[in-house]
Amino acid sequence: MFMKVKCIKTSIKNNSPRIINRDVEGYLTVGDIFFVYGLRFDGAITYIYLYEGEHLIEVPLELFEIIDNRVEKSWIIKYNIDGDCTFWPELFYENNFLENFVDREKEERDKFFLLQNSIEKG
Repeated sequence: MFMKVKCIKTSIKNNSPRIINRDVEGYLTVGDIFFVYGLRFDGAITYIYLYEGEHLIEVPLELFEIIDNRVEKSWIIKYNIDGDCTFWPELFYENNFLENFVDREKEERDKFFLLQNSIEKG
């Protein structure tokens, strides 16, 4: 099993320009359960990476309740030059992986679906 979260609200009232994806109403639904594919810590804000069927999305953890806090032993934590910290599968650190995944590149999609299968099937 891997980290799972349950959506408990779809927006954050804090209007800080530092918070991305603070409003996911119409995109995510309260009660939905997701596997977590990675974490990013940016100052006082923790983001989680979810796969919603088409895309990996980065959303504030504040919108969720953690229902299973286990993470994969093979995940790697890195402190980045811009001051944030990431904790996710080695695959995500591959050169241009996340950008190519967003662009729907076949190689990255195939690698991700292998990762998804291992996470969701346990």
